[in-house]
Amino acid sequence: MPRLVDHDERRRAIIDAAWRLIAARGIDGINMRDLASEAGYTNGALSHYFAGKDEILRSAFEHVITETNRRVDASIGRSRGRVALRKLCFELMPLTDEARLEARIAVSLWQRALTDPVMESVNNAAVGAWKSRMNDLWAEAIAMQQLPPRDLDVGVELLMTTIVGLQVTAVLDAASTQRQAQIALIDTIIGA
Repeated sequence: MPRLVDHDERRRAIIDAAWRLIAARGIDGINMRDLASEAGYTNGALSHYFAGKDEILRSAFEHVITETNRRVDASIGRSRGRVALRKLCFELMPLTDEARLEARIAVSLWQRALTDPVMESVNNAAVGAWKSRMNDLWAEAIAMQQLPPRDLDVGVELLMTTIVGLQVTAVLDAASTQRQAQIALIDTIIGA
């Protein structure tokens, strides 16, 4: 009897291999032959799970976002207001080795998003959802009198721009993005 193949498991294995290669080499250093070898498959076998390199890269990008959102939800739990807003920021920031790896992958994949409308859309939807959640939590913190009233749009833009900047800096100059310095920066924006 033929062995059953778990297609989702194999797709995850290929995405994990793409993560490792992107993290090690950047997006320009990934090719299908090396990706197949890293995943433990033949080059031709990849076509059973993905239409090509672009689909693999998009899936890796979506996986970074999914994993980040999973951590955000777990961290926030039932927290509210400024506490929840701070937790959201912490999960988007490169504070852990895992988050630094994800930042390295995301920053590399942003290059592809410049010319790939699908990846651009995925990125913009994720950032839009995070900004919307920041806005809701910031408004809740104001209502709970944990933060002074201010222009939410400006505050949320400042937070997101700071977090994106921290991700880029963590990739290019990890020594200047120490955990306590990152936290102090966010706490300056939202108060702690």
